[in-house]
Amino acid sequence: MLKKTIFILIIPCLLLFLLGLWQLFRLNWKNNIIKNMNLPVVYLLPNSDLAKFNYRHIKIDGILSDIELYVFTGQRGYHVLSPMLLTNGHYMLVNKGIVREKKKEEAKIEKIAASGVLYCDNSKSKSWLIKNDTALNTWFTLSTEEISNELGIKLEKCMLWQKGFSNKSTIQPMKHLEYAITWFALSLIWCVVYYRQNKRYSNV
Repeated sequence: MLKKTIFILIIPCLLLFLLGLWQLFRLNWKNNIIKNMNLPVVYLLPNSDLAKFNYRHIKIDGILSDIELYVFTGQRGYHVLSPMLLTNGHYMLVNKGIVREKKKEEAKIEKIAASGVLYCDNSKSKSWLIKNDTALNTWFTLSTEEISNELGIKLEKCMLWQKGFSNKSTIQPMKHLEYAITWFALSLIWCVVYYRQNKRYSNV
């Protein structure tokens, strides 16, 4: 009887409840992102810790290189990324936009004051199924570590997504709340159904 209760009642109810909690954690995480994105624009100084300004609207000075990396985005084409030399001697990737096809003309080296949303990702994005084709300058996974090794330069883990790139920072926290309520409701329903089934059999 105890094993039956554990496998039929406790484990399923616990799993459903934990899924609901996970959605609440995601909701809180996204609310913090929205809060950061609604803060005033920050003009970053040379020695600023970029990671502290994740998902913030920033302005930063630098020299944009003539290197352009093409990150495949499916039917939309390619994200065009270029390393920007910061005053601290490090480089940071800047997303310059989406193009349908790779450009034939070469980019220019220029000093700019770039602005947009800072995105910092410490995870190592790597696909074991699809490999980046560095010979053809086609990237399927965006990994600052891999790009840094390929170019032979030190890249910051943070990237600048210039204004107009809402796809990267689209946040829909209300869906997580709906999902959490659904999981909690399923957990409760499972417990109620189990209780009624046991009560019916006990009365037989």
